[in-house]
Amino acid sequence: MEPTKIATGSPAPPDKTPRRIKMSNALKGILLFDIRVIALAGLFVLSTSYQGHNKGQTLLEQDFFLPAFTDSMMHFLNSTKELNNFKVFPLVNSYYRASGYKPVWTYNFSVSGNANALIDLINNAEKYGLEKHTYNLQEIINTIDKIKIHEEGDNYLSNRIKLELLLSDACLTLMTHLEMGYQKFDSSFFTMPVATNLISEFDKALKSNDFKKSVLSVQPKFIEYVRLQKSLEKYLQYALQTDEKFSIPDPKKDSAAFRKEAEKVLIKLHYLNRRPTTDEYLAALKAFQYYHGLEPDGKPGRNTCEALSRSTHERYRQIALNLDRLRKDNFRADQFIMVNIPAFQARIYKSNKIIGNTRVIVGAPKTPTPLITSRIQKIITNPSWAVPRSITLNEMLPKLMTDSSFLSRKRFMLIDENQKKVEYHQIDWNNISAESFGYRLKQDAGSDNALGSVKFIFPSPYPVYLHDTPGKHMFSKDIRAFSHGCIRVQNPDMLAEYLVREFLKENENIDVSELIHNGVSKEIILDQPVDIYIRYITCEADDNQRIFFYKDIYRLDEKELSKDEFLQ
Repeated sequence: MEPTKIATGSPAPPDKTPRRIKMSNALKGILLFDIRVIALAGLFVLSTSYQGHNKGQTLLEQDFFLPAFTDSMMHFLNSTKELNNFKVFPLVNSYYRASGYKPVWTYNFSVSGNANALIDLINNAEKYGLEKHTYNLQEIINTIDKIKIHEEGDNYLSNRIKLELLLSDACLTLMTHLEMGYQKFDSSFFTMPVATNLISEFDKALKSNDFKKSVLSVQPKFIEYVRLQKSLEKYLQYALQTDEKFSIPDPKKDSAAFRKEAEKVLIKLHYLNRRPTTDEYLAALKAFQYYHGLEPDGKPGRNTCEALSRSTHERYRQIALNLDRLRKDNFRADQFIMVNIPAFQARIYKSNKIIGNTRVIVGAPKTPTPLITSRIQKIITNPSWAVPRSITLNEMLPKLMTDSSFLSRKRFMLIDENQKKVEYHQIDWNNISAESFGYRLKQDAGSDNALGSVKFIFPSPYPVYLHDTPGKHMFSKDIRAFSHGCIRVQNPDMLAEYLVREFLKENENIDVSELIHNGVSKEIILDQPVDIYIRYITCEADDNQRIFFYKDIYRLDEKELSKDEFLQ
């Protein structure tokens, strides 16, 4: 039978479809619509639940775009060697290759809770002495906005891949800075074992129940770092960041004007409340001096005026720089000694606690104490002093040539190249010059010996060591940069006793204090050399989160901050 022909404009023939079939088709339509709605709702629930889920990888199997994403990511990474503005792209590349090119920050048109936590960390980077612009934050936010438009196709996939890489690069870069400080991300960096370990720490953070805590856990555990970082958070709460510097009048010329400006600074830094009494003002000024490594006498000298004039942002940058220095060192030894040059302190650390502390005198700005990492190997009680040639020629020789009694008065001996003593009158001083002077000066042990009663020896490319000094009065100074580079110790007995007690097995027969005080010269070789670090840290903090700011005596802060080296 031929089909019925329907003329244009003619009424449709009557529907002879059975009623049951019509209802069945309608029901199917309703059910299909409901299924679609449920599926979309389910997709929305999964998407939103993923945002708050710290283990978002488990939901990726239901990611509607997952196959297309992994294919596109694989093609992109296999055809791309590096990207501009990406600091650790080789690490990012390695991670996605190892994880099958799957997304770790995004799900369909949403971002994970980890992504939001990372953005929050970057927004608060200042709390850790870091700069949020370093991590491409604005580009991350812009890319998230593009993805949320729900635009499908090539733009969606390319934006999602870009966001994944941006977030991973930002996170790995942040973790690098938190653990090791600012680094030059060159080829040598990516060959370091610590760089490979970062990928493992990154993966651990992504799978952690507390992403933020896991990321921050890579920071140094060293007590000085922990104190300073926590104190920086407090500092940012009460000190408004500004480049404004204070013009501090000379107190000798106008004491009233000085006090007026000093009060402004002390109030701004929370040392003082408004409208203080004279006693309150003096107490605040003394506290300010104490926390700036100065003699807390309430007398405003040049160093006090200089410290008062600094802006709050300068102080922030100083804190940030020193956090970076501590990250780069990341001290891990259970026991060690650290000399902090600007603090004029030597401290003994054990189990991450300070168990000993002594004042020191360090090199003058013209003869600075070098930064050294070494191990103390031996102690010499009542040592003799072999005068360094630079001191001999620059300081001793002019005196020798004009004062025949200098040798005997200072108990020096002249030693020739054959290690034999030479008498003063045996030398023709009229024909001596710095170039022709081939003798050495030596001073035997004694109360006036320049090295004092004890000397601590460690290998170093510099003629530098720790030692006692007969000039004890110099330790009362607040700025103690007077030496030729060696480090003079105020309490060498305490340091020597600690080393013998902790690192000499057969110490029963050695009373180092008795040897020192009885004038006995003895070389004591430690069974276990002890780590010593000579460092330059111009900011420290105490347990009450008060920050100590020290004078930049060698102008190393000034040099580094002027070039922004620590922000690269």
